[in-house]
Amino acid sequence: MASTGPIHSCYDDDPEHTEAIDGFVLALAERVDELQDLEAGGDFRSLEQRAAHLATDAERCGYLPLRRSAEEVGTAAQERNGEIAHKALVELTDVARRVRQGHRGAL
Repeated sequence: MASTGPIHSCYDDDPEHTEAIDGFVLALAERVDELQDLEAGGDFRSLEQRAAHLATDAERCGYLPLRRSAEEVGTAAQERNGEIAHKALVELTDVARRVRQGHRGAL
């Protein structure tokens, strides 16, 4: 892992994105938990779909590192590769932690 510090949205200074960013970050832990449950249950189809939605939402809210991590999970799920999906999900979990850490409301 190249970096371990907080991740900030590239839209942090844009008041038009504040509400979307706040909602996204507040729901992030639950969304990651859902991805972990899908991976643990071997539901690759749902994992692929949910990871794609997370990637789209992450990009919309200006979290490009999270988008990339979600795309990696989705690709592994599409390929039905449990080992790579698990590794990608571990990385995504850490990136999500760093996003929450960087969010102005997080302590």
